[in-house]
Amino acid sequence: MNEKSMSESRPLIIAVGLDLDEAERHRLQERFEVLEASTTDNAIELLLQGTIAGDATNSNRVDGERARRLQTRIDEIDDAGGDLLDLDAERVTPLNLAERLRLLESRVAEALLQLFSWRHFEVRLLDRESKRLELVIANGIEPLSIGHTISAEAEGNGISGWVAATGRSYICRDCSDDPRYMGGLEGARSSLTTPLRLHDRVIGVLNVESDKIEQFDDEGRLLLELYGRYVAMAVNILDMLIVERYTTNRRLSNNVITELETPVREIETNAEELLKAYVGDARMVEGLDRIMESVTSMRARLRSCTAGPQTILGAEGVLHQEELEPVLSGRHVLVADDEPMIRQTICAVLEQRGCSVEVCTDGTSAIDSLNEMNSRNISFDLVISDVRMPDRNGYEVFRAAKNLNTETPVILMTGFGYDPHHSIVRSSQEGLHCFLFKPFQIEQLLEEVYKALVINPSEG
Repeated sequence: MNEKSMSESRPLIIAVGLDLDEAERHRLQERFEVLEASTTDNAIELLLQGTIAGDATNSNRVDGERARRLQTRIDEIDDAGGDLLDLDAERVTPLNLAERLRLLESRVAEALLQLFSWRHFEVRLLDRESKRLELVIANGIEPLSIGHTISAEAEGNGISGWVAATGRSYICRDCSDDPRYMGGLEGARSSLTTPLRLHDRVIGVLNVESDKIEQFDDEGRLLLELYGRYVAMAVNILDMLIVERYTTNRRLSNNVITELETPVREIETNAEELLKAYVGDARMVEGLDRIMESVTSMRARLRSCTAGPQTILGAEGVLHQEELEPVLSGRHVLVADDEPMIRQTICAVLEQRGCSVEVCTDGTSAIDSLNEMNSRNISFDLVISDVRMPDRNGYEVFRAAKNLNTETPVILMTGFGYDPHHSIVRSSQEGLHCFLFKPFQIEQLLEEVYKALVINPSEG
């Protein structure tokens, strides 16, 4: 075989955005035909033009059929990307966070299957403050174990961490022979990971895995990078809609308080004048005192709605009901929330109905309580946890409970805005009983508690 035949038989590698030195270039050219391009768009443009450049003295032409096929695939990606971005406010706004991400997940899954025949993938978003890569969408890939995180660091954080840190795509041709591969799809043999970019800023990664060795090539990498742009834009649109919903709620709450301030003040003034006029009339004074208490309660509730989800609506009336409920009597419930008012309210309501409640102020103590109970061969009948806590998040509490006893029902609670750890979406995919958005009516919580304990009671 002559030198030209050997060159033509070598597989193609496309080096995008890599500043290769002479030694690296020579080492690659010993085994591969190397195409260098500064950006993904440049690489695709070269492919469409039919030019493959290995070095200055070695070039040939890709036939027109291959160029036409590549153009067709790019057109298909553009069409799929358009469908992904078709997130009109009328359809999306009524959906909560988990429902919105499920919609996005279904569209991404459908596109990857139709465009590439790839079934197993995950999307991780970058938390800019902590530099953690948080899982938001997963299809067929196991999540990380409790306490295990991936950061956007080039070393020690697997392929996804390397991609997020460098902004470069990565083909793992053989998982068993790649030290960066950390594990995901059970039985994975190869993977492809690309950065999600928004205005040249890396906001996350898109990772695809296969149970076949060397399943991914450079053409697929370039095409996935293109589709990843649409994924990044779609996630950003959802994020903006969530922020808009939160801002709108705050603005409406402030408007309501402004509008009600004058009539509420008039009620207070009139009640105070009547108190002065009816001194000695115990019945009238008692009635006016109740009015003043109601006005004070009204002000507090309006302030709490404006400040955010700090309370559970409707708890005041329920707390005065002393009747025990047979289905709740003797049930062991774990409640974890770093907001004192919320955890105390839930504890009081459940204890009045006969539950034995253990209260935890953060995720770490909740996980410790789960482990301690398990050491005594006892399981909680129900776990209720907030999503946002200063140490361990709601997803980690959920996973700890399920790892110890898959039958333990878990209810997660969250407030306005974005869930930085995506606890609700991840746990919903793995058997979460339900999630509640604060502020919620206490009757909603009780209804879900009844469902959890009647439909799926733990053996205790």
